[in-house]
Amino acid sequence: MSRAVSQVASKAVTVSQPWGPALGARIEGLDVKADLNDETFALVEQAFLAHHVVSIPGQQMDAAALLNFSRRVGPIEPHVLQEFHHPEHPEILVLSNIVRDGKPVGLADAGTYWHSDLSYKARPSRATILYALEIPPNGGDTLFVNLVAAYEGLPADMQQRLEGLQAEHDYAYRSDRLAASLGIRKTLTDAQRKATPPVVQPVVRTHPVSGRKALYINPGFTVRVLGLDETESSELLTWLFNHCLRPAYRFRYQWQPGDLLLWDNAAVMHRATTRELDPSLHRHIWRTIVSGDAPF
Repeated sequence: MSRAVSQVASKAVTVSQPWGPALGARIEGLDVKADLNDETFALVEQAFLAHHVVSIPGQQMDAAALLNFSRRVGPIEPHVLQEFHHPEHPEILVLSNIVRDGKPVGLADAGTYWHSDLSYKARPSRATILYALEIPPNGGDTLFVNLVAAYEGLPADMQQRLEGLQAEHDYAYRSDRLAASLGIRKTLTDAQRKATPPVVQPVVRTHPVSGRKALYINPGFTVRVLGLDETESSELLTWLFNHCLRPAYRFRYQWQPGDLLLWDNAAVMHRATTRELDPSLHRHIWRTIVSGDAPF
């Protein structure tokens, strides 16, 4: 386990890797509302770049505090599903399986498949930030895959084969299937489809800060590899997905109330497990999305 220590207002702030070397760091001893000076934010940023997924437990935040922290990470953009926005702060998407008066409080099936947030946009998300308000005693975990390690673990001939390949990503492809199969969300409106047309991304992207390469495909939004026929594209994507999902590249995050979690969408893909959660057990989380740059 690695550990770094910083002093903030005479209080030790520690950064550790309790989940092992694949990915994930925990920052303890930090009150984001009170202690986030430039030095401490630099510590968060360093952990984010080095470990890709960062947990800051024990926070007590209102919507304004979450938005203030998120804006330190970068510019925020609202999600296309306006019906699940926070009622007073549209930059926050409500993830919740709570139903009140027969109406969902938030998006219950958000991310219940492997994906990278906003890979279906020309400028995908740099970071996703989640704040846990209510968490069940068990279940509702979030799973992650280290796509940098997955790329580096490819055979040399596969790395060479992927060089220069591009793939189409499409949000409607997944959203429509969820609407049809689960009946939880509605199909996209014409305006929502117009706001999320299919885009083309590199199959291998270079991290804009670290310069390391990562696979940039995911089962949720990646529809096909350009330049290949349907069978060859499907076979290649299936092989790559199976490779990414090997245990060596994965880790499971078990939530606690008050957890603040952020991750690097240029380096990981993730999946929520809320579809398997007993509906009598409530999971209620606020999410912000930080804009990023066009992949290259």
